Amino acid sequence: MPKKNTVRFPAKATLKRYGLSLKEWKAILRIQGNVCPICENFPKSGRFVTDHEHVPKWKSKRPEERKKYVRGITCWFCNRYLLVRGMSVLKAKNIIKYLEKYVT
Repeated sequence: MPKKNTVRFPAKATLKRYGLSLKEWKAILRIQGNVCPICENFPKSGRFVTDHEHVPKWKSKRPEERKKYVRGITCWFCNRYLLVRGMSVLKAKNIIKYLEKYVT
């Protein structure tokens, strides 16, 4: 288990997949305040995920092109359960409306 607040950096292959250098990846995380922009926490595991927009034929794009679709760096939980495939701004707004409607 990593020390508290120790980032587990992505593998070289992962960075290549997204067309990012480690320096670029670190810069994105630093801009976010070194936390997940969704839950605003630093994951206990130190594990972050490179979040990207799911666009048609993403896998066939060159890494330089894929870089354009990187949205940020999130914790694994938020990426897996909140930013699910197909999530859009409209859907996110609808979730907010739905939850606000039932606030007690």
